[in-house]
Amino acid sequence: MTALRALVTPGSLVDGMTIALEDAELHHLRVRRSVVGADVVVLDGAGSSARGTLVDDGTRLGIAVGAVQAAPALPVTILAVGAGDKDRFLLLAERCTELGVSRLIPLETERSQAVGSRVREGVLERARRRAREACKQSGNPWATVVEDACMLPALALRPGAMRWLLADARGRRCPAMARDAAVAWIIGPEGGLTPAEIEYCRVDLAAELVSLGPATLRFDTAAIAAGVVTQDRRRIILEE
Repeated sequence: MTALRALVTPGSLVDGMTIALEDAELHHLRVRRSVVGADVVVLDGAGSSARGTLVDDGTRLGIAVGAVQAAPALPVTILAVGAGDKDRFLLLAERCTELGVSRLIPLETERSQAVGSRVREGVLERARRRAREACKQSGNPWATVVEDACMLPALALRPGAMRWLLADARGRRCPAMARDAAVAWIIGPEGGLTPAEIEYCRVDLAAELVSLGPATLRFDTAAIAAGVVTQDRRRIILEE
């Protein structure tokens, strides 16, 4: 049986502390038919977790926290996607946490800007909540960070060394990579990036063209495939 899991505010996990649960977490535990005294794994979505016990102080259910553990940082994996549909983007935010993706960036591309259902400002907070909620299902102590929307030139301003990969059917197989390599994928919208945008990625970001298969994929399918392929290619280095 999967252990009960609860989500708390980042930074709130302290050894020996009793944490009052928010309404959404209370509802979640009631749906799971949890009882006072039940063991609960507590996650904050920012790398900290702890075993705890469900307690009742007479006014509200809470969790008595045991020893807090800090999870090692995951290898940096960024997915920058031309998100042309808000509902698919919300689902993708959940999948990213399940796959251990560090950051999800909605890209404003020439073709995605013309889509009426594209990701807009009001969707981002919902996506962030969905990414955090996925910690409970997956057990991943790190929730994917959903960033504000940006255009391609903003990607070049990111600090630190980054290996950029551009999903393109004309590309080669995804190369093997070091376990701790910082990897960032660019996923175009369903209509694809324009030739000028592809050229920008290749020249200004030194992006390598990588194929995710011969078929045309929706942006969310391509992003999930990129996350899985990245995990697999990192594993090759470990096994050699």
